[in-house]
Amino acid sequence: MLLFTAAGMLTLLVHEFGHALTGRYFGAGEPSIVIAGLGGMTYTPSAPRTRAGYLAMVAAGPLASLLLGALTGLCFGLQIGQPLAGVYAAFLLPLPTGIPLPAELAQALSLGLAAHPLNSTLLLFYQVMMGICFWWSFFNLLPIFPLDGGRLFATLLNSAKAACYVGLAVAGLLVLWSLISFNWFNILITGYLAYINFVCLRDIYREEHGGR
Repeated sequence: MLLFTAAGMLTLLVHEFGHALTGRYFGAGEPSIVIAGLGGMTYTPSAPRTRAGYLAMVAAGPLASLLLGALTGLCFGLQIGQPLAGVYAAFLLPLPTGIPLPAELAQALSLGLAAHPLNSTLLLFYQVMMGICFWWSFFNLLPIFPLDGGRLFATLLNSAKAACYVGLAVAGLLVLWSLISFNWFNILITGYLAYINFVCLRDIYREEHGGR
């Protein structure tokens, strides 16, 4: 649990710094970062000067997390004498266990760990860190508002209403999948996201109809 908390906080900070530094670069002013609940939020005094700048600011968070995962894999690979295999591991090891690793990668990791054994705690930290970086980025890019993927989708479509409809549909499907798999934590997360998109649509509808 301590390793998971440390890896999660580090990934969260890198993610938000990706938003903040990119936003400042594109003219959004001096950012501030708030960490609360299960995540964080980056606030800027204004939006970036251009639409492309806003898209870059939103995308920079997940990309920063993926870069951190790649760097974690590189550190892991350097310690076992297989730097390239370590980078590949950052994107392939987090995949479900039913998906086999490429034979060459599995062999490289096995030989590397045999030649350079790692402390079990350090090895577990690498695995947890790579898993969080990969899955958090993947989840964050889903087209569900207010995740980064939902914000990107809304900006590309130039329609918050369409993005919320899609977000509600995707979140609803994830709730159904979580119910079938009896994953109660995912039910809470995806159910909350579905509720946020429902509220967003309700507010848009009221605004369109004069508050009724």
